[in-house]
Amino acid sequence: MNRCQRVLERLCSDRKSGAFVLTKRAVRLLVRMAKGGEEPKGLVAAAERIAKAHPAMAPLWHLAQKVRALAGQPKAFIGELNGFLAEMERHGAKAVEQAALWLPESRLLTHSFSSLVFRALRLARESGKRIEVVCTASFPGGEGITLAGELSRVGVTVVLVADLQAFEWLPRCDLVLFGADAWCLDGLVHKVGTRTLALAAHQSGVPVFSLGTSEKRLPMGWREEMKGEAPPVAPLPLSQDRTLYDLTKWSLLTGVLDEEGVHSAEEVAGQLAEAARAWHNL
Repeated sequence: MNRCQRVLERLCSDRKSGAFVLTKRAVRLLVRMAKGGEEPKGLVAAAERIAKAHPAMAPLWHLAQKVRALAGQPKAFIGELNGFLAEMERHGAKAVEQAALWLPESRLLTHSFSSLVFRALRLARESGKRIEVVCTASFPGGEGITLAGELSRVGVTVVLVADLQAFEWLPRCDLVLFGADAWCLDGLVHKVGTRTLALAAHQSGVPVFSLGTSEKRLPMGWREEMKGEAPPVAPLPLSQDRTLYDLTKWSLLTGVLDEEGVHSAEEVAGQLAEAARAWHNL
C-alpha cells in the first residue's frame, strides 16, 4: 500500500476529526495524487470514497462535486482545489472573527469538538471577554474532553461535564453554541446528542446557535446514512447503538453564524431550499 492509499484509508476511517480538518486533509491528498500522475477516474473515486465515508460532512460533498467537474482538466485541477481550500480557510477565519465579535460575555454550553468554535472562543478570550464554557464529554469519542483541555490551555474558563449533566447546566447557561458538520434542508447535522440538547435548550428558553462556513451548506435533505457509525462504546459482545450524528431541526435553532455574520435559522433554511431547487434543475 503506497503513501497516498494509507492516507486515504486514514481519512475514511477517521471518526474524531471535524469536517473542516478532514476537508483540508482530503484536498492535500487529492492534490498530491494529481501531482503524482493519478488518472481522472482515480481522483474521482478517491473523492467519492471520502465523501461516502463521511456523508454528514457537507464540505466533503462540495469537494467531490468539484473533483468530478475538474478531474479531466489536469491544468486546472490542482489550482482549483487549492483555491477551494484557500477559500474555505478564508471563510473559516472570517467566521471565527464574526463569532468572537458577536459572542457576549456569558456562560455557554457546547458539544463535541469544532475547530471553529475553539478558535472563536480563544479569540474572544484574547480580546478580553469573560466567557465560561461548559463542555460535554461528548461520548462516544470524547471529543469534548479534548476541547475542554485545549480551551483551558489558552486561558478560557471551562467546566467539563458528563453528557447527561449538561441538562442540569443548561438552565444556568446564556446560550448554546454548536459547530456544524452540515446545514441541510432539514436542519443541523452534528454529533449525536445535539438534537436532544437543542430540544432541552429550546424548552428552557436558551438560544441555540451553530457556527460554520458557507461550505457547510448542503442542498439536500437528511438521509439515514448521515447517522454514520461511531466506534463501539465498549468492547463487549452485545448490541450497541453506534449512531454518530443526528439531525436538529431548524425549528430548534435560533440562528447560524458564518463568514457573513449572524443569520436566523429561518433565513438559512429558505436559502437552502432555493439552492436545492437550483441543484436539482442542473
